[in-house]
Amino acid sequence: MITPDMKVMFFIGFIIFIVYMFMLVKAITWGNKSQDQESLNDPELRNYYARHNEADFIDYDGMGNYGRVPEKSIDKKEK
Repeated sequence: MITPDMKVMFFIGFIIFIVYMFMLVKAITWGNKSQDQESLNDPELRNYYARHNEADFIDYDGMGNYGRVPEKSIDKKEK
C-alpha cells in the first residue's frame, strides 16, 4: 500500500535526481567548451601546426583536401 509519505519521498527524490542530471550535463558542456577554448589558445599547438604546415587542424588523416567534395562540379570535356 502506498502511503502519502511514500509519494512525498518519491517526488523529493525525483526532483533531486532531475536537478543532479541537469547539473551534470551543464558541468560536462562547460568543461567541453573550456577545453576547446584552451586548445585554441595554446601556443604549443599553434606552433606545432605552424611548423608542420598544417593550418587546417580539422584534417585528421593528413591527406589534405582530397577527401572533401568540391564546391563546383567539374564538367567533362567533349571530344
